[in-house]
Amino acid sequence: MLPIIPKLSGPVRETGGSFRPALPLGYAGDCPFADQFPMAPSADPALTFEADPALPAEGYRLTVTESAAVLAAAGKPGFFYGLQTLFRVLAAQGEIPCGVFEDAPKYPYRSFQLDVSRHFFPLDEVKKLVDQCAKLKLNTFHWHLSDDQGYRIESKKFPRLNEISSWRDENGTIVGGFYTQEEIRDLVAYADARCVQVIPEIDLPGHTSAITAAYPELCCSGLPGKVEFTSGIFPRILCAGEEKVYAFLQDLLEEVLPLFPAPYFHIGGDEAPKSEWEKCPKCQAMMQKYSLHDEEELQAHFTARLADLLEAKGKTVIGWNEILASGKMKPSAIAQYWTDQGAEYSAAEIPKGRRFVFSNVSSFYLDYDPAIVSLKGTYSYDPMIPGGEAVQPEQILGLEAPMWTEQIVTPRRLEELTFPRLAALAENAWTKEKDYADFLTRLPASYKLWEADGVTVYDWEKSVHPTAFQGARALLQQLRRWMFNFPAETVNARLLEQADQMAAVLEHPENQGKNPLFSSTFTPEEERAIAAEFIRLVHQELD
Repeated sequence: MLPIIPKLSGPVRETGGSFRPALPLGYAGDCPFADQFPMAPSADPALTFEADPALPAEGYRLTVTESAAVLAAAGKPGFFYGLQTLFRVLAAQGEIPCGVFEDAPKYPYRSFQLDVSRHFFPLDEVKKLVDQCAKLKLNTFHWHLSDDQGYRIESKKFPRLNEISSWRDENGTIVGGFYTQEEIRDLVAYADARCVQVIPEIDLPGHTSAITAAYPELCCSGLPGKVEFTSGIFPRILCAGEEKVYAFLQDLLEEVLPLFPAPYFHIGGDEAPKSEWEKCPKCQAMMQKYSLHDEEELQAHFTARLADLLEAKGKTVIGWNEILASGKMKPSAIAQYWTDQGAEYSAAEIPKGRRFVFSNVSSFYLDYDPAIVSLKGTYSYDPMIPGGEAVQPEQILGLEAPMWTEQIVTPRRLEELTFPRLAALAENAWTKEKDYADFLTRLPASYKLWEADGVTVYDWEKSVHPTAFQGARALLQQLRRWMFNFPAETVNARLLEQADQMAAVLEHPENQGKNPLFSSTFTPEEERAIAAEFIRLVHQELD
């Protein structure tokens, strides 16, 4: 067994003995990754490269003897992942067994998402995370660059997006920032050198308070607004009936798209309240013009126009699964499934052949406490949509772990919530035959590698063996986080209501597994223990 994550996903034939090379490892042939590994050109190489077009696009074959190794791949990604395997094994144990090791990923899309709108992080920290993605054989970095709390891309066409939209007032303190176009090109090149594609997200038409603060004529009312600093869902969104909005988006995207050569563009599409559209004459006129039955169909029309624009530029649209609510979304759009709310309209897309990226909130949202979005839950998740038929393999583009940063201010906190759960996501997305117990035996070696790289990692015991108290406290904190804008009496009533629902779990076993606050990987015993502890904590606070 090789002590690395992700576990190899192909045949392994060990032949006895081991290869213990001196470093830097001498190699022969062209290697565009030589500056990333302890290796150097040599006339007497211990490592040679071999092109084999018959191997999968991201796969490789590593053949090891006691004196040398041969790395075969079909192209750049396979060579890179083979080098990752070789050098991470050597870093962990100083030698690699002799034999033939074949490897290729389960899913073609393996992703980490970082939200830099809610809290802005410096480019060096972003690069550090991209580097760790590459070492875990993730091939996609989803960069959430625009939301109600800030717009983070330098715009030379629309300077107020940086003068106004990139900054916010937090109780008298101005915070924020943006990445220059040169910094973005630098990050994209850095990621590409590590076989990671960077997919930008500009959330549309909702979550646009920052954009409309700079250009209020783009919202239905046209009235001045502000860049928000609290989390939440805000009614001020782009006006779907205003042609100026589409012209603005076309000009903006023509500026942004050249910065990101990846074939995908994420348009968000989630949590777009329709209250402004319902009373907007221009939105209602647009609905009448195109015979749209409701505001959900108006959002589908809005998204279809965006998709047409993006497809003309060679991009495929990705959006959160709310884009499917109308039932009329373009077949080419990829849905990122994150919430079971509205699962019925997502399930209805399975027979149509819709492609999905899965980011189930209870398994992959890394900003949630590790006691409720657990290491085991992240590792064990298998793609499915409640109430729907089985999602066919060709419809599963892959998996993604989002990191939302409403409550995350420092790089240290960002990292400790990301690791080790990102390793669980990586193995889930790469390895066909999962084994959580085996994963845990290999995880300590990764802790040592993260420590060597200066990465802050969450406590081992709390990650692997979270207590009922941790889980209950995390649930309580999460509920308070969701309701921070509500009056105290409303919050307290909601907590007592949730405690009553927890009591139903204890009193009626048939209710187990039905509370959406619980991870689907909790055992009945774990769920009962957390429920009992939650009830105790709520009454301790409120009685």
